[in-house]
Amino acid sequence: MTTATFGQRFFAGWYPGFMARVERAGQAEVRRTQLARAHGRTLEIGAGNGVSVPHYPRDLDALVLLEPNPALRARLAARTDPPATTSIVDGDAHNLDFPAASFDTVTASLVFCSVRDPARALREVHRVLRPGGQFLFHEHVRGTGVRATFQDLITPLQRRLADGCHANRDFESLLTATDFHIEEIEHTRMPTRVASIVPMVVGSARKQ
Repeated sequence: MTTATFGQRFFAGWYPGFMARVERAGQAEVRRTQLARAHGRTLEIGAGNGVSVPHYPRDLDALVLLEPNPALRARLAARTDPPATTSIVDGDAHNLDFPAASFDTVTASLVFCSVRDPARALREVHRVLRPGGQFLFHEHVRGTGVRATFQDLITPLQRRLADGCHANRDFESLLTATDFHIEEIEHTRMPTRVASIVPMVVGSARKQ
């Protein structure tokens, strides 16, 4: 098992508490509505401390929770009463250690801001999905106008404080450039006062 870096431990120290407040403010309903659609063998990329876990259907064939941060993975392992047959794994979104076409559903919640090469990670998601499989996502994204300029300015600091998080990442454009068929995408707002991460997209895409 890998040892957490100082940055990973720092992030794991404050992020769960921050997200708990955001969840209570309304984010939990976003997860609940979206993750109810998961089915079959399901993979969550960047499961963090497991805030999404209670919202998965109880009848999944399997739920694989991938989390590369050892400090968060320890918190994830401490959760009780997970749905279905659940496994927790270390891993890299850029090189998923699963055969092609091995999942019916892949989910990502506020993850693609922090991967080094999001285009490559999206290709890996596409690879491990079965034909007709679904990718469920909700991600904070680059805004417009003054907010976008602010996000550009704050991103170097945010990356250091939040384990690589890019406030200005244009996830929607990256997804549009893939082989996924985007079924739906909603532009909304994360219920937080942290201005750099307020713009958010929620939606689904399918492997043809």
